[in-house]
Amino acid sequence: MGFQFLNDKYITPPGSLRQRVSHPAHGLGMSIEISIFNDHRYAFFFWNKWTQKLMSEDRINYPPSLVTLDWHQDLVYPTEEEKESLKEIDLSSNQEVALYSWANLRDLNDTHIMATAYLNVIGDVYVYCRQGSYGGTWEDEYLEDRYGRTHTIRKFKEYRDLEYCLLESKENNVYFDIDLDFFTLINPLQPGGGSGNYTYLPDKTIKEMLHHSHPLMQWIFHRLHGITIATEPEHTGGLMESNRLLSLINKIWFKPSLFTKHPGKWDKETQWRHLRKK
Repeated sequence: MGFQFLNDKYITPPGSLRQRVSHPAHGLGMSIEISIFNDHRYAFFFWNKWTQKLMSEDRINYPPSLVTLDWHQDLVYPTEEEKESLKEIDLSSNQEVALYSWANLRDLNDTHIMATAYLNVIGDVYVYCRQGSYGGTWEDEYLEDRYGRTHTIRKFKEYRDLEYCLLESKENNVYFDIDLDFFTLINPLQPGGGSGNYTYLPDKTIKEMLHHSHPLMQWIFHRLHGITIATEPEHTGGLMESNRLLSLINKIWFKPSLFTKHPGKWDKETQWRHLRKK
């Protein structure tokens, strides 16, 4: 059976949500999109969509780098066969990119970053994660993309190290990516997680980490072109815990909640909490 896709402009991966909001550093004069989805590989679609738009509007002349918080490193390189299939994607087609992210990227959700870098849709990569059992796991890596450009992939065990690196860097454009399983500490599904119950970063720590006044968040917000959030409840202790973590982020950043719509009453729609007038 053949399918005809209508309105390519509005096609997104299955179950994904998106909302355009004002820019967290530049206010109503600019906007960014936030996308939320279950499977982390769907970030591939949104990063490409945003980069294509930014490039076509001449707002940037090189792709934004990626800052990601994740339990896993998710840095599996594309095979030679996968590289050839990536080259065949029409990156201007939402239909093709959505289908590829759903059906061709690994369902382990660990190839999306390197696939996107290989296509030069993102620049360098900064990963703050928990996965990594020996010294070599944390060393910088380098990926040559399809055009011969080199992308540097840096990994961090500590938030302060990520902060120091980025604040000292010359990056001007970034995407910010969060996998909610990052906020788990003891995680029975992960290597070395044992068979105990899930434990989590304290809410207070998460609030301090993501608060708009934190130096790293200020740095990210001033360079931000989009936010992706993977909920992956099967890796966060279940749907309720995933929803709790998402709700916490929502409360830290927004008032009222994401996806709040009041046609004609803009003051009652989603806004960054720190930009909302009292």
